[in-house]
Amino acid sequence: MWLNRPVLVTGATGFVGSHLAERLVAEGARVRVLVRDPYKLTDSLRDRVEIVTGDLLQPDCFAPATRDIDTVFHVAAWLGTPNRVEAAHAINVTATRQLAEAARSNNVRRFVYTSSIAVYGPVKSGVADETQPHWPVYVYGETKSLGEQAALATRTDRFEVTIIRPAMVYGARGAAWTTLPVKLARRGLPSLVGGGYGFSHPVYVENLVDAYLLVAECDKAAGEAFTISDGDVPWREFFGRYAAMMGKRARSMPAALVWLGAAVAEIASKVTRRPPSISRAQLGFVTGQARLSTAKAQRLLSWMPRFSLDEGLRRTEAWLREEKYL
Repeated sequence: MWLNRPVLVTGATGFVGSHLAERLVAEGARVRVLVRDPYKLTDSLRDRVEIVTGDLLQPDCFAPATRDIDTVFHVAAWLGTPNRVEAAHAINVTATRQLAEAARSNNVRRFVYTSSIAVYGPVKSGVADETQPHWPVYVYGETKSLGEQAALATRTDRFEVTIIRPAMVYGARGAAWTTLPVKLARRGLPSLVGGGYGFSHPVYVENLVDAYLLVAECDKAAGEAFTISDGDVPWREFFGRYAAMMGKRARSMPAALVWLGAAVAEIASKVTRRPPSISRAQLGFVTGQARLSTAKAQRLLSWMPRFSLDEGLRRTEAWLREEKYL
């Protein structure tokens, strides 16, 4: 299926992008990567991919990166650094449009854009699927939503665009949902809010990679968006499993105290003119009990999580121990 197929992966020095590029190499694809620093590629990729050195803020590199390519997997994104609204829009929105336009000009068949469940905002209850109206409450979610619009606006009959909306990705080489909870537990710092009774939505990185390959191949996926999550897990269980790896229990902070801290952060952001580290609206992400539906991915892509939460965390724990985090 992927043997000798030319593909481009952006963000291949990052968490998700490196796993995706590794899988494509293993499947026999001819993988090209667009990266700022080739020396940050994993050893498993460094001598097995074609490298185009460039930056998402340097659109001149997009044409050579997408030339003679069948599928573009756009994974690279602004994740908070530098902490400026202008940088977020330039990378997540403008660069997405420019890369898609370059791909279209070079007759690329399919452009797969990596969005996020952050576009839905903090849904408090019920079931959220791809029809959920976008209500992003912070800069990352806002620019991911606008990035979707920018990518979809470039579609033609011959240039297909598909959106993938990953949930909380964890696994080897992960940070926010992998190493961070371990670091918090080691230092005895709280990782939960209000007891952790809200729902988290983890997705093991290899399950997500499965979805990437499926959306790139499925004819019915053109012009569609897909939520990818392994399930709905209370925060006290998900982060609690990380704390248990260290023989500890995940600690919690009162929701009212976190709300107060978020209010202070919002006031400070007006002075610094930079996005706040946390906002009161974002608390809905950790206190809400909405469930994410992946029925569309199951129906159109025949996607199901290949690894259970138990197996995903077992493999993640093995990596954490190997890397001396535990």
